[in-house]
Amino acid sequence: MILSHARTLTVVLALCAGFALNPAAAASPEAVSAALQSNSVTWAGRNFNTDRLRASYEARGHAPIWMSGTRLNKAGQQLVDEFAQSYRDGLEPGDYVAWVRGFTNVASSQEAAKLELALSHAFLTLARDLYSGLTTPSVTDPNIVIAPKKTDVRQWLDGAAAIGPKAMYVTLRPNHPQYAQLRSMLNGYRNLLLRGGWLPISEGPTLKPGMDEPRIGELRNNLGARGYDVLDTNQPDIFDDGLVDVVKHFQKRHGLDVDGAVGPATLRALNVSAQQRVDQLVINLERWRWLPRKLGRNHILVNQAGFELFMIADGKTVDRRRVIVGKPFHQSPMFSDEIVYAEFNPTWTVPTSIATKEMLPKIRNNPNYLDSKGYNLYRGWGANATPVSPYAVDWSTVSRRNFPFRIVQPPGPTNALGQVKFIFPNKFAVYLHDTPSRQLFSRTGRAFSHGCIRVEKPLEFAQKMFAQQGGLRPSRVGPIVESRKQTRVNLKQRLPVHLAYFTAWIDDGVPLFFEDVYERDRLVSKYLF
Repeated sequence: MILSHARTLTVVLALCAGFALNPAAAASPEAVSAALQSNSVTWAGRNFNTDRLRASYEARGHAPIWMSGTRLNKAGQQLVDEFAQSYRDGLEPGDYVAWVRGFTNVASSQEAAKLELALSHAFLTLARDLYSGLTTPSVTDPNIVIAPKKTDVRQWLDGAAAIGPKAMYVTLRPNHPQYAQLRSMLNGYRNLLLRGGWLPISEGPTLKPGMDEPRIGELRNNLGARGYDVLDTNQPDIFDDGLVDVVKHFQKRHGLDVDGAVGPATLRALNVSAQQRVDQLVINLERWRWLPRKLGRNHILVNQAGFELFMIADGKTVDRRRVIVGKPFHQSPMFSDEIVYAEFNPTWTVPTSIATKEMLPKIRNNPNYLDSKGYNLYRGWGANATPVSPYAVDWSTVSRRNFPFRIVQPPGPTNALGQVKFIFPNKFAVYLHDTPSRQLFSRTGRAFSHGCIRVEKPLEFAQKMFAQQGGLRPSRVGPIVESRKQTRVNLKQRLPVHLAYFTAWIDDGVPLFFEDVYERDRLVSKYLF
């Protein structure tokens, strides 16, 4: 795949350097105007619609953008070069170069005009792919709801004519630092792949510090091929202290338990090939192209795959904390919204799905279940719903399909939402919240919820959020919680929040790779590769 990119670049630049049309085959304004009279044009065996090009060319008097006289001009040569370089963004150059193949055989002004329009069509195709991605987010997963970005053909073509296609593409790429760093890291991992990548380690029992066996030599070779300094030793088969430190560093970079031993999870990560890591970086570049162009001067970004939350202010990370996300069968969705308010000492109304699937069997087995957990039972969901004693219900007659009750947990130390929740109204009914099960934050893989995002030390998070957005003095958070009264506090300024999913992340220049806990990488790969 990489070699094909290199061949594409060599061939395209060679053609570009020697490209010249028959003098009678110049793409004149008249020829371009005539070509645009048709709703579609065929070039290089491919048909494309010209409607979206018409307004831009009419505004410029049908003057060509990419050609001057009988040759590709500077913009045209730069454009073809950008097609060849598109692999740096994880894209396939052939998707764009294919539109301009055969340009050395142009023999008439009519054909030259078609080539001019084909170049514009290819320019816009790459522009769209850089701006909003190759795939439609919602196609890959029903839990992904990201609004598609609108293209601006006129602005993009006019921009390319004014500042050149290379500069225009820079403005269209995601402007988040993570994208630029992942793009650079992709180049580095492709170089590792060209050097042969790394060999897998044989299956076997857990490799532990102090052990002496041949598989440890395989471990050293695997890590050494990645750039770790582990090969300069006279005892390659011994798991010494230096190797322990390297394994711990590898584990930290891959979201694993940092214990220095090579168990099943660490072995799986070590045996992910260089090609798979290249593909993973490509997939994550694509996800950045899905996200809104502007995330917000101040915003919250949750990386579900990394189990982390980031608070961004003026482009800088001012807070970073662990989160717990949905289980693989209760996946946290991907979407963007705005946090509107915080609710301290919240009640928890148990969703019907949880009440019927998880609680009902427990209630049947133990009539005291609801009382022991501090739940209140109501008949119906209206404001005037009647309180009901759980002991007055014949639970043997209640089923998942016939469940006329509402279960509510009042505020308190055992409330499932903890001491605070942060609300951004959405169709999934998910939000950020506290949890009484705070011990789970010490776990490495933290996919334990029913879809909502549990936040570590949420009162501290609330203080920082209100300090940034207004609506409440941070010093008031403690007294409100201590009152044990359900209290809603609106943010003075709504705070954009993005529930995202990145299995590759750059942290202080170091790539981190996380397990694809929701198998969303696999879904995207079907469309990209």
